[in-house]
Amino acid sequence: MNSHQIRFDEDLVRRYDRSGPRYTSYPTAVQFSDRFGVNEYRAVAVASNQDPIPRPLSLYVHIPFCSSPCFYCGCTKVITRNHEKAEAYLYRLHREIEMQGELYDRDRVVEQLHFGGGTPTFLTSLEIERLVEKIGQHYNLSSDEGREYSIELDPRTITTDTLRDLYRIGFNRCSLGIQDFDPAVQEAVNRVQSVPDTLRLIREAHPRHGCNCSN
Repeated sequence: MNSHQIRFDEDLVRRYDRSGPRYTSYPTAVQFSDRFGVNEYRAVAVASNQDPIPRPLSLYVHIPFCSSPCFYCGCTKVITRNHEKAEAYLYRLHREIEMQGELYDRDRVVEQLHFGGGTPTFLTSLEIERLVEKIGQHYNLSSDEGREYSIELDPRTITTDTLRDLYRIGFNRCSLGIQDFDPAVQEAVNRVQSVPDTLRLIREAHPRHGCNCSN
């Protein structure tokens, strides 16, 4: 058979032709159980500090706000242009950071940090900076060049100044979404994102400018 021919494995397609849990959460929703509550979580978190060699930490911070919806998105999100909602969320998020930080020893370095959403840059650069500072007060943030501190970006809204702010704050990686460049598809999913805007962000986020961008 020609190696360039496409062969569909009907049994394989049939096997995966069903609904499944969202792959972006870990553990997935089907693994959550009422038998694992707050007390169990705290016990596991504290026990993880007892390893002879301190284990590094990975933190995920969810910023759920978007000014407009992308119809394909299944993430937890709040569609709003009212920035006061972000202020109320940040107040509670800062408190959550304080409480979670109490569970982990300060000799455990945060090697990976990711801001996702939503649209994390719904927040101002100053709000993002204060949020990272808050995390640094309660966790041991890495200053190593090899750290992976990333943030999700929307090419339609990011300016060069915003990129510079994010790099100064400590982010050295970014993630951007490209669903499709077909205008008809973009209209259908309510995500009109031009090729020039996307390429501009990739160029400006190139490592030579201080940031690594993936899609």
